[in-house]
Amino acid sequence: MELKDYIQIIVKRGWIIVLATAITVVAAYVVSRVQTPVYRATIYLNVFPGRLDWGLQQTIKGVMRNFAGNITSRTTAMEVLNRINLDITPEELSSKITVRPIESDMLIQIDADDYDPLIARDIAQVTAEVFVEDAKVLMQNQDQRDRVEVSIRDYALPGRLHRPNWKINVVAGGVFGILIGVVVIFVLSYLEADIIRSGRELEQYTGLAVLGLIPSAEAGSGRRKGRATSA
Repeated sequence: MELKDYIQIIVKRGWIIVLATAITVVAAYVVSRVQTPVYRATIYLNVFPGRLDWGLQQTIKGVMRNFAGNITSRTTAMEVLNRINLDITPEELSSKITVRPIESDMLIQIDADDYDPLIARDIAQVTAEVFVEDAKVLMQNQDQRDRVEVSIRDYALPGRLHRPNWKINVVAGGVFGILIGVVVIFVLSYLEADIIRSGRELEQYTGLAVLGLIPSAEAGSGRRKGRATSA
């Protein structure tokens, strides 16, 4: 089959694509609206070396990954819960927190997710404060030149909607619907490939010329149909 044949097949049954796309778009929108919204608050920590030494800076990049583990530790979570009085377990609190070291900028990004934007803000803010305090205590026993200073870049703001993102879901649903529609169209075309509906199609498939049509009468109707015969 040539490209124009595929285009003709799609155009002929384009309504299937439209229907499938409409169904998936509506479904994606409804599901997005039904889901409970989750808000995310973000705070950044500055990580400064005690001296501008290339070797120390490379070491800090490795230490930052260790810092990320400490921020989500059970010990840190318990202290955060003591300060903000949330009725959840340390494990549940840790699951709400995501930490990402940004080594190129010497930053640590802390994200906190919750159904309440204000609670998300408090979790991010207090988690950062607890870790900064712990880092200062840890660095007291280090030589001044080898110390790593950790500070809060800016205070956390109330969380913004993180999920569901209904716009992205609707677009994804539309693309999925188009794919489904195209697949259905070609499956139907494949199933009907062996059905010959006209003399022209008979000539195309057999390579023989059609000499005439044998009429067949329909019972109860005054119409006649033609049945092709080939030489």
